[in-house]
Amino acid sequence: MTYRIATDVGGTFTDAVLLDEVSGAVKFEKVPTTSRDFSQGTMNATDGFKVLLGEATFFVHGTTVAINILIEEKGAKTGLITTWGFRDIAEIGRSNRPNMYDPLYQKPKPFIERFLRLEVDERVSYDGRIIKPLNEMHVNEALKKLKENNAQSVAVCLFNSYANPFHEIRIGQILKESFPEASVSLSHLITREYREYERTSTTILNAYVMPIVERYLRNMEQRLIRRGFTHDLLIMQSNGGMMTSTTAMQQPVNMVESGPASGAIGAAVLGKRIGYLNLISYDMGGTTAKTALIENGAPRTTTEYKIKGHPLRIPIIDLLEVGAGGGSIAWIDSAGGLHVGPKSAGAEPGPACYGIGGVESTVTDANLLLGRLNPKYFLGGRMKIYPNLAKAAVQKIAEFYKMDLTDAAHGIIKIVNANMAELLRAMTIRRGYDPRDFVAVAFGGAGPGHIDALAQELKISKIVIPPVPGNFSAWGMLMTDLRHDFIQTFVKPISEAETGQLNEMYLALEKRGTEVLKHEGVSESNIQLVRAIDIRYLGQEHTLTVPIRGGIITEDEKELVCKSFDELHERTYHHSAPQEPKEIVNLRLVAIGVVKKPFLRKIKSGQEEPPIDAIKEKRAVYFEEEGFVDCPIYERERLLSGNLVNGPAVIEEPTSTTLIHPTQKLTVDLYGNLIISLEGD
Repeated sequence: MTYRIATDVGGTFTDAVLLDEVSGAVKFEKVPTTSRDFSQGTMNATDGFKVLLGEATFFVHGTTVAINILIEEKGAKTGLITTWGFRDIAEIGRSNRPNMYDPLYQKPKPFIERFLRLEVDERVSYDGRIIKPLNEMHVNEALKKLKENNAQSVAVCLFNSYANPFHEIRIGQILKESFPEASVSLSHLITREYREYERTSTTILNAYVMPIVERYLRNMEQRLIRRGFTHDLLIMQSNGGMMTSTTAMQQPVNMVESGPASGAIGAAVLGKRIGYLNLISYDMGGTTAKTALIENGAPRTTTEYKIKGHPLRIPIIDLLEVGAGGGSIAWIDSAGGLHVGPKSAGAEPGPACYGIGGVESTVTDANLLLGRLNPKYFLGGRMKIYPNLAKAAVQKIAEFYKMDLTDAAHGIIKIVNANMAELLRAMTIRRGYDPRDFVAVAFGGAGPGHIDALAQELKISKIVIPPVPGNFSAWGMLMTDLRHDFIQTFVKPISEAETGQLNEMYLALEKRGTEVLKHEGVSESNIQLVRAIDIRYLGQEHTLTVPIRGGIITEDEKELVCKSFDELHERTYHHSAPQEPKEIVNLRLVAIGVVKKPFLRKIKSGQEEPPIDAIKEKRAVYFEEEGFVDCPIYERERLLSGNLVNGPAVIEEPTSTTLIHPTQKLTVDLYGNLIISLEGD
């Protein structure tokens, strides 16, 4: 027997998926997240499979460790070494104001205090020529100051080092020889894209989290080794690919959205296999709700990403999220307004109904009081919850507003749904997309219980609920490949760019990508190299990324790239200017190490009428327009392909609960997906 395992650490629960590589059978586990040591929760989840980890050939892990460090500002004491005159770039930033009409807006506080931002004399031109050699005496002086102040990590970002990293490499050697106990982040190993502020910020963020992430991953590796695991630990990346833990220790900033990214990848793969290419992925867990847009079968990616106002210049799946989950706390402000989130009860103390110390009302407590959750079937009955504690928590809200308990619980749900509806609007309508043109894929423990109301609000006519939605992000990790993105800035009018130089630069990127993947154990036959190029009209600030064919670049290929750019500009902005000269800005390469994917297993087929034993009971469930309605409660695993369920109804399974609005109907497809649509569709 051989197995593949994926684990996803969330704010409230840790999810795991086990795939039997021979039979294709899949098992799922969900356990409370151990916030004091996330790796312990991961081990608890895998222990639930009762298999020997020595029989596992593949273990991929998604974690919120990196993003939590940055949000909570609990990283390592970090120093910066940069070119003379550039120590304040991380603080000055750019002159544009993200919140133009906010008179109280303040620029984000730098992660490195000014006295630890140190300068060395050196200079490299934009085209990589060394104008002034590195003054190593300055490097040693900076090193001395870093040691005196007990720095644990060092970010090195020199001006124009993306064009020539020679001086950065030398500083890295000096640090390794004279300060080996410190973690070191060299900017050219993280991003080779121009824009000094963004490049410096990205390098600082990487250095800030590196020592803590390294300890965490080494702890994970040791725990797995003690249980007999003999292969590389793989880590989910924010770009939708995987990397080995060794690579992750050097580039931990690539982990910031590792769990949410896997959900988007899973939605894209599932959509392709069942015939939907344009999707809105909607992931609501215990702490946050996340969404991504999938066009033509691929999630949108971006390099315009910020954490607490600090730019992160690496490819990341374009995700938006809001503090709205099952554990989101309902609270009343000083003016008497009711809010839900962003603070979450998390795994500890958890919602009041968990009975482990939480006393504030949460979304889970409200759903329980509205009949949407089964107190006897939480986590399939493995976790006891207490309706009386939920009632006591929500009663505080009801008493403040002098309303009954049901109205208070419904108010909590309406507010959290409004927050999430705004999230979906921001991803679609505000970007020029009509949500009616997309199919929603809802997952996470709480997602299937809220998507019915969101679909009603945004007029989304079709929803897909995958099997075991509470573990879907972990399942998505089994659908990902090893991936590394390489970017090289090369600013030149495309008409002046010599094909020989372009070919040479792409071959260099491909060599780097191939070496990294081979080092991670990928055979040459499983390596895919995908080229792209960032172009703009001459005089523009921003670029569009155009795919480019592999092989030798010719003048004809350059003309094809220009034509593709004009077409993409027309689709994106609804205008183009084919006669205008065009300028190359960046060359891009995605190096992919293809891994074996699990197949979707078909379920048993049945008639339109669900089996009698699929109905567990009837229960009063609250809907906004109808109030409490007696709903049939179905056990999901007893539903068959072809079954039809008309709303209102509830579909229960161990990791999630699906709510079907009275105006909706549900069908079960060949693979056990629940397809929800309006009754008239």
